[in-house]
Amino acid sequence: MILLESRDVKFRVQYPNGSGHEVELEGTVAIVGRDPSCDLVLNDVKCSRRHAVVEAGPHGLAIRDTGSANGVFLNGKKVDRSALKEGDVFRLGDVLLTVLPEDMPGTLVMGPEELEEATPPPPAPRPSASAPPRNTETVPPYMRPAMAAPATMPRRTRLEAHRPLPLTVLAILWMISVLLYPITGLAATRSGGVASTALAIVVGLALAVVSAGMAFGLWTGRAWARGAQIGIAALGLLVCPFTLASAVVLAYMLRPATTAHFSGKGPAGASTPPDTAELTFTGLIMATVVLGAILAAGVAFFLRASTTALPPR
Repeated sequence: MILLESRDVKFRVQYPNGSGHEVELEGTVAIVGRDPSCDLVLNDVKCSRRHAVVEAGPHGLAIRDTGSANGVFLNGKKVDRSALKEGDVFRLGDVLLTVLPEDMPGTLVMGPEELEEATPPPPAPRPSASAPPRNTETVPPYMRPAMAAPATMPRRTRLEAHRPLPLTVLAILWMISVLLYPITGLAATRSGGVASTALAIVVGLALAVVSAGMAFGLWTGRAWARGAQIGIAALGLLVCPFTLASAVVLAYMLRPATTAHFSGKGPAGASTPPDTAELTFTGLIMATVVLGAILAAGVAFFLRASTTALPPR
């Protein structure tokens, strides 16, 4: 008996909030978990960093628990290792993954009788120059026995969470601050002594490091970035030029949808379009930041002009 394994294996990923997406993987081994280095990344707090492994072998697909905290449940039953077939549903944390049917017929089984009929006759001896060629019977391609193909898994596709547009804007603003703070610190050193110059440089570099960390955290949806952004926005309420911007950012970060995004339970899929609230908050953040920058520049110009106008003592 010859068994021909399918080359296409698809899964449907279903999150607790109802959003679902189809994914394909590639290779004979795929690691599934919360860690960004996994072949299939699941944004769920109940998933371990490397929760399970899906393997393709000579007997088909199988799933294996890699020591996860919450275990692997296949069709409602907890398993350590089990074979997978079309229609099986396994749960990792709160995420349900369903083995989908293949696009092409995946398994071809040939019995001994069919194999005997499909076997071509032995090759005829090569005709010599003195003897006329013998009539040979050609075997059609569809009658030739198929070679067993190794079990493979489809293309590697990472399932990433949809990044809301306001968070993208905030991350870009923090990226800009990475360059802005050192430049501001260097500009402040022109009118100070050695101690104030060194302090301005150190403060500028420290703020640049903080800005880089915030840009990374917001861009990748790290849970700690939300708490840090809330704290920074609360402090920003005391800075007059950016009070409005801080209030808008604070209101956005406290939204339930934003909280769900940072907890890994928000909508997944990079193609998810922004909703009306996201567009509104994006516009408000950009407008209030620009207004704050104009006010800050005006205050700095006024203070500098006042200092210049003072008579020397």
